[in-house]
Amino acid sequence: MTTYSPSTFILKELHDRLEVLAIPIYFKLPNSDVLEPFIVIGSNSSDTSKTAQTGAVIEDITVNIDVFLDGSSRTNAEEIKSKALRALGRRNATANIIPDNSIGREVYHVSIAVSDTIY
Repeated sequence: MTTYSPSTFILKELHDRLEVLAIPIYFKLPNSDVLEPFIVIGSNSSDTSKTAQTGAVIEDITVNIDVFLDGSSRTNAEEIKSKALRALGRRNATANIIPDNSIGREVYHVSIAVSDTIY
């Protein structure tokens, strides 16, 4: 039986929670021929500085989630942002919507940063 790290479990949980949006989910940016909508559960960072204070391993993790939507409807982008935040549950999260053309075409980019503490 494989034992996975707590951060791997969090990534899996985020994936599972976002599936309710019925948007394809990737763990890295797909090729440019993949059209919107899609979600990328991207980079994550960990901070274990609280460990020294308690002795037990405590990890604060932040995961970046990017939702790419076609650039035709700001209203749709707002709706998806709201649904994504609710699907993620009671976590510390910040989100914003950015008109973006970094992938070679105009899209709405919903950028979400989710943080959690692993004990």
